[in-house]
Amino acid sequence: MEAKQRGIFETICSRLKNALINLGLLIGSTLLFFGAIELVLRLTGMVTVGPHPPLIFQSSSNPAISYELIPSITQKAYRSTVKTNALGFRSDAIDPSRPLVAVLGDSITFGYGVENEETIATQLEKQLPNYQFLNAGVPGYHLQQETAAYKEKIAPLNPEAVILVFYPNDMGATTGWLDQDQVLRAQGDDPRDRPALRCNPPTTGILSLIPGKCWLDHHSAIYVAMKKFVSMRAGNETLLEDQERSREKPEEDSITPNHITMYGQQLETFTKELAPAIKRIFVIWPDREVHVISRPKIRALAERYGFTVIDLYDTFGNDAKTLVWDTVHPHPDTMKMAAEVIAKNMQ
Repeated sequence: MEAKQRGIFETICSRLKNALINLGLLIGSTLLFFGAIELVLRLTGMVTVGPHPPLIFQSSSNPAISYELIPSITQKAYRSTVKTNALGFRSDAIDPSRPLVAVLGDSITFGYGVENEETIATQLEKQLPNYQFLNAGVPGYHLQQETAAYKEKIAPLNPEAVILVFYPNDMGATTGWLDQDQVLRAQGDDPRDRPALRCNPPTTGILSLIPGKCWLDHHSAIYVAMKKFVSMRAGNETLLEDQERSREKPEEDSITPNHITMYGQQLETFTKELAPAIKRIFVIWPDREVHVISRPKIRALAERYGFTVIDLYDTFGNDAKTLVWDTVHPHPDTMKMAAEVIAKNMQ
């Protein structure tokens, strides 16, 4: 009897030992698997952890400009490579043998998330190679900054034409600034609010149940990748909902009469910097709203100051293809199609 009990005990111990070994192997394999993914994500640069501001900006000596692109750089930023010329524009060096067309705007014009050769200015140059198109777009710029930059940097180049790319969030925009960590900040941001101190963990879904989310946000590429994937899916769902809602209720327009009045004042100031002979083109770039109330007023405003208006809503409606991971900035296919439309109106 005693031998039988001893045998049962030894069997249980053996099974428990085997179970522990298998569990250890499973945990070890899992750690190795996720460790390998973590290493690949970090080495390839597909995902970065912690605060990594794009190192493409410098503060401007002109307070009206506030910040600008660093001249003569080749730098990874916004999932693309940003190359600037000696003047600090995302374009090739100025070619004095061709007439110059300056393309002004914000991150849409700059080409957030796309390569230099995919930006609207480069696409236009492919359509009209006898001209040089200067990409004067800078992320976060509004018309007052564009006016100051034009006066200081572009007017001396004597451009033959100016293309002003209007995006609806230009309305009511305030001037951002660059802090000591090269982080672009909105007006009124506290410089002591460093990005390393921030934590914006998910509040819904399975990721909200994971402990230590703030630590993971700055130390785990896998967690950051999962967070971006969930955010991307949610962003695309919200985009489709907003587009449909705006089509169903076109009378709901986020651009107010006060916005248009203020923008009109800024546009008047900008046109005073333009030589009378300069050809003026005003491009309305679509967002997720239809803006049926405000767009005719914006068009009339631009025409009052001598601009030929190209309304890309006529081409894309309010559902122009955007970067899948962004839902705001245009896809290269959209850039190319828009360039074709603009080029036809320039010939």
